[in-house]
Amino acid sequence: MVDFTETVSNEKLSKQLNDVLSGGRKIFRRFKDTLSSDSGELQRYYTFSEGRNRERVLEWLQDCGFKVDL
Repeated sequence: MVDFTETVSNEKLSKQLNDVLSGGRKIFRRFKDTLSSDSGELQRYYTFSEGRNRERVLEWLQDCGFKVDL
């Protein structure tokens, strides 16, 4: 979420997201609620997150000795 927040060009939204990430309860829920004010950024977050998760899974499979062909 921190890495994604660094890519947000809207300064107001970026500040709001950083405020959420500074702590407190239910960070994931509050982060998505804040992003929901901009449907384009919310969709971009889901795409960003999916890409990062895919990278992690592929690295894990390779570390386990599996050959991954894409």
